[in-house]
Amino acid sequence: LGRVEPFRPPYSVQSQHAHLSAVRFKRRATPEPPPRELDLLRYDMRDLWKSPTPALILGFAGLIPFVSPTLMMAVGEIYCPELAYAQLAYGASVLSFLGGARWGFALPESSPARPDWINLANSVLPSLLAWATMLMSDGIAPAATMLIMGLGIALHYDLSLLPTYPSWFKALRSVLTAVAFFSLVGTLVVSKLYPEK
Repeated sequence: LGRVEPFRPPYSVQSQHAHLSAVRFKRRATPEPPPRELDLLRYDMRDLWKSPTPALILGFAGLIPFVSPTLMMAVGEIYCPELAYAQLAYGASVLSFLGGARWGFALPESSPARPDWINLANSVLPSLLAWATMLMSDGIAPAATMLIMGLGIALHYDLSLLPTYPSWFKALRSVLTAVAFFSLVGTLVVSKLYPEK
């Protein structure tokens, strides 16, 4: 025969609808979405040495125009506005290049970055900041500050908003941007410490 349920008196049967405690009416906490993790640390700096040789050599060679003006002025203990301007002009061209590379990344149909307003506007922003840098070239401090901000924004975009870039590229971009940053800061320090030529 079939299974027989034991007899339960009606007062022992629990019903969800008859439960009227205050706990039932409390507002349940909505689960918070997990915090959006930036992709800033999702790469290993050791992957820098896994970079393709041309990218590594050209990347580090591209630091020469950033580092050499600062070193020449610091060693000579003199501030030379022409060298500082050359450094700013080179930095502005690099910043424009970074924006153009991002535009090119969004164009192929197989790219994870669609050519929408956000991606293309973020591609144009570095060029606009580079242009503003050149407009402010009368004074080294505002121009270098604008260039540092532009390089930082471009790095942030490359590391956090385009996570499909390879790890070696993220490591290389971080190192190159850090050296450019410290070179520009060094030029600012030299401009305040040493007399103008």
